[in-house]
Amino acid sequence: MRWSIIRVIWLRELRDQLRDRRTVFMIVVLPLLIYPLGALGLMQIAPGLLPRQSTVGVAGVESLPGPPFPALVVSEDGDARFSLGLFSSETEQATLRARKLDADAARAALDARQVDVVLEVPSTFRTQLESDGYPTLTLLSRPDDRSVLAKARVYQVLEQWRKQINQVRFSRRGLPPRFDAPFAVSEPGAEQAVQRPATEIIFDLLVRVFPFVLVLWSLAGALYPAVDLCAGEKERGTMETLLISPAQREEIVWGKFLTIWVFSGVTALLNLISMGVTSWLFGGQVAAGSVQPVGFAWCVMLLLPLSAFFSALCLAVGAYARSSKEGQYYLMPLFLVTMPLLFLTLAPGVELNPFYSMVPVTGVALLLQKLVVAGTPDPTLWLYFVPVLVPMVIYGWLALRWAIIQFQREEVLFREAERLEIGLWLKRLLREKEPRPSAGQAMFCFTVILGLSWFSLGLGTEFLATNIIRFIAFVATPTLMMAMLLTTQPRQSLALRMPSLWSWPFTLLLVIVLTPPLAELTHFLLRINPNLERLVEEYRPFTEWLNALRREGPVGRLHWWHLVVFAWLPAICEELTFRGFILTGLQRRFRPRTAVLLSSFLFSLLHMNVFQFVPTFLLGTVLAYLTTRCGSILPSILFHLSYNSILVGSMLWSGSGERLVLLGMEPETRLAVALACMPVAIALLWWLTRLWPHPAYVAFLASDPGLEPPFAAT
Repeated sequence: MRWSIIRVIWLRELRDQLRDRRTVFMIVVLPLLIYPLGALGLMQIAPGLLPRQSTVGVAGVESLPGPPFPALVVSEDGDARFSLGLFSSETEQATLRARKLDADAARAALDARQVDVVLEVPSTFRTQLESDGYPTLTLLSRPDDRSVLAKARVYQVLEQWRKQINQVRFSRRGLPPRFDAPFAVSEPGAEQAVQRPATEIIFDLLVRVFPFVLVLWSLAGALYPAVDLCAGEKERGTMETLLISPAQREEIVWGKFLTIWVFSGVTALLNLISMGVTSWLFGGQVAAGSVQPVGFAWCVMLLLPLSAFFSALCLAVGAYARSSKEGQYYLMPLFLVTMPLLFLTLAPGVELNPFYSMVPVTGVALLLQKLVVAGTPDPTLWLYFVPVLVPMVIYGWLALRWAIIQFQREEVLFREAERLEIGLWLKRLLREKEPRPSAGQAMFCFTVILGLSWFSLGLGTEFLATNIIRFIAFVATPTLMMAMLLTTQPRQSLALRMPSLWSWPFTLLLVIVLTPPLAELTHFLLRINPNLERLVEEYRPFTEWLNALRREGPVGRLHWWHLVVFAWLPAICEELTFRGFILTGLQRRFRPRTAVLLSSFLFSLLHMNVFQFVPTFLLGTVLAYLTTRCGSILPSILFHLSYNSILVGSMLWSGSGERLVLLGMEPETRLAVALACMPVAIALLWWLTRLWPHPAYVAFLASDPGLEPPFAAT
């Protein structure tokens, strides 16, 4: 790539977009105006958000009891008000207003809407109460919402008054005030629940909505330039002029991507600045709370990779459109996909965890909610900053590579009008099979498995049965069905070939020398921060289940069954999927090294724990190289099965409470073994990467005459 060519294309596209007044208005003017105008409107309606006052007509005030009983209504200036002692604060008292009424005019005042409810006190109420009788109050109301709200408030006041009268009766008989409460429930460390004012509720709502709006504006800022730079140029006929220039396709994509990224990033940053200034000017008048400027500064670091991800994604999708109208049809579903991911952040109880931090949009929005109100991020927040930022960078790079692939396909750039027939497309897909899966089929297989695994998280609390169902039904079954239905050589597509004899002892030696360093790497990641180990333990229920299993008794047949479920079953199912179907399909589009790294990333992503990403990624890379060099997934299955057996077996048969106790060794011994094995493991891996692929594997890769031999480049 030549940066000089990319810069020329970038500045050209940027200049053309700035000439469009509608784009400038949407990206610059609208974000600067919408939030101040919205704040002014909110200030006008804020008084209406406060609790509405209800009026209660009290008929027969003179029949209410006096001392020593507490007062329900206090007379003042010829009228009445409810006693302050029945409310938790003066603000709550102001929501309920009392008004004296005559018994004959009470019903008429209620029907005329002069009062919301009527409380009728019988003339014998005081006498019956003082003689320990059981008098009755009558509450009249209307069926409208205002009267129903007032009735609910009156019931709360009467309940508080009833408790105070009981205390007076208990004291008369020498009983303790809490005689009717036989026991109490305490929550150590929990603050007493108090009624939150409306201004605090407004502030919390704004904090949760701010990231929601920022993400949508970031997507909107990328959508319109992407449509114009791809489909718009096809309509104007300038795409052909750009393609016949000396610029390479990849350089063209980079120039367009930088242009879209500038507009998406500027839109998000202007929205962020406008939010910050508006909250600084009007926040204290509308909401009780403060938005920290430092928190806004941290948000910039998250919005830029998010904008890059949306820009690359919109560019790849927009390249497929023939016209601006069709481009809008293709890009609008991105909002439909983004909205559910954002709605997760507004759901109660959804917090950052090792899984949500890897979800493209949800993790960023959840972290933005924390950063907006935080000055300097706390240690727990810092733990999630990098796990959220790094996956977004990786997702953006993958989307950009997809856009480059789209621009390298002539059938995409110069696609003629076509009619989509789902039935014909399915018949063609099943009838015109290819020997091995395509890259698109491999990515679709991973998407299906990831979605099914996500839904399997709520299958139940039986950890053993859930694990069996997840790997057999949600991992192995989609892979085997796609291999049989979409390819003519299912066994070859899954890389089920007989490897060379040297691969078996080599695999066993490699797993022996590589398991201690990988296990020690996991221990090191947990030791560098105590909060990290706590977060991992809370997220994965495996440790709690393991401790309960250890308490059951000595090793028996049940432990062997657990070893099969947690060690052997995942190894077989995951290898068939990732080193079989997915890796074979990715090599249709990518070079072997890129396919190996991409399949390893997808393998790490399936485990849904960003804090174990590095060891899982390294393990996936080793297994992928073992498959490509041996020409079969059988050695990788043996490696994965042996690796899982060592780790899971050590946890099952170890009495220690540590998560990974490698064969019962002490930490110092385990570290020494890992350091001793590391040079041998590095030497074996270096030799493995330099090894020429298996001839049968090379022949299978070269069986497609339409592809260049990717196995020639390592």
